[in-house]
Amino acid sequence: MDKNIVEPGFVRTDERGTFVEILNGGHWENLIVGRMNAGAVLGHHYHQKTTIFFFLQSGSATIGIVQVQTGQRKQVSLKANHGIILETNESHAIRFLENSEFFMLKSLRYDPADPDTIPYPVPDP
Repeated sequence: MDKNIVEPGFVRTDERGTFVEILNGGHWENLIVGRMNAGAVLGHHYHQKTTIFFFLQSGSATIGIVQVQTGQRKQVSLKANHGIILETNESHAIRFLENSEFFMLKSLRYDPADPDTIPYPVPDP
């Protein structure tokens, strides 16, 4: 298992249903939910001030990451119920391999006057 992948810390299933504790810690100001089609790509940018927690609820995806200050590259594969924290200055491109549902938490809310979204292409592996 890739050490960057965040898995739920606690799961309880009983007659009432399922309770999943996905993430412990962090300060988050923004929550985004979405559904993407197979082949879609999000990203090709980085943030100088914003940290992101990306969690895949269903489907699968690969995330290409480039640390813009060092040029260091990595790729992470996510499946349902896996997440990853994208730090500042990590350009990212999320490619959905199948129809997928996700949510993202951002440490800073979106400000159209200061979007903190800097274009930076992430090459395909």
